[in-house]
Amino acid sequence: MKYNPHLLIAEDDKALASILDEYLSEHGYHITSVHRGDDALQHIQQQHFDIVLSDIVMPGAGGLDILAASSADPIKTLVLLMTGYSGIEDAIHAVAQGAYDFVSKPFQLPEIKVRIDNAVRYQSLLRQCAHHETYKNFEAPEGFVSYNYTQPTKNLATKAYHAGSCAHHV
Repeated sequence: MKYNPHLLIAEDDKALASILDEYLSEHGYHITSVHRGDDALQHIQQQHFDIVLSDIVMPGAGGLDILAASSADPIKTLVLLMTGYSGIEDAIHAVAQGAYDFVSKPFQLPEIKVRIDNAVRYQSLLRQCAHHETYKNFEAPEGFVSYNYTQPTKNLATKAYHAGSCAHHV
C-alpha cells in the first residue's frame, strides 16, 4: 500500500474490535475504534475515514445509521457492514442502501483483510476516474457497454461515477 488508509471500526464487542484493530494495524491501516454507534457518528462528522467497518447492531446507533451518514460519496468513504444476525435479505438491503460489502460473523481475519483491501483498491480506482477529465467523454470500445452517469441514484458505482462515463466488459 502506498499510503495508510484511515479505517473506522465500529464494533460493540470490545474483544473483536481489539483483534481487528491490532490485525489491520499490522497490515498498514490507520485505525480508529469505537464501541457505540453514536460515537461512530460523532467521529464521522469530525474527521475523514476512507473505510468504515461497522457492526449492524450496536448501542447508540445501528450500522445502517452509520451507513447513511457515511455513504454520500463512495470516493470519500466506503462502508462495510458486519453482523452475527444475518441473512441474505440483510445483505441485499445493506448493499441496496449503499454498503460496499456485507460480512457475516464469525469470519476469518484474512477474509476481512481481503475485503477491506479490495475496498481500498476499488476506492482508489474511483478516485482516479473522478480526477481524470478524459473519462467524461469516454467512448467504450466494441464489446463494452458504456454508461453515462449523470443522474444521482442509490447504486454505489453510479454514485461514484456520476461525473463521467465508465465502461465494463459484457
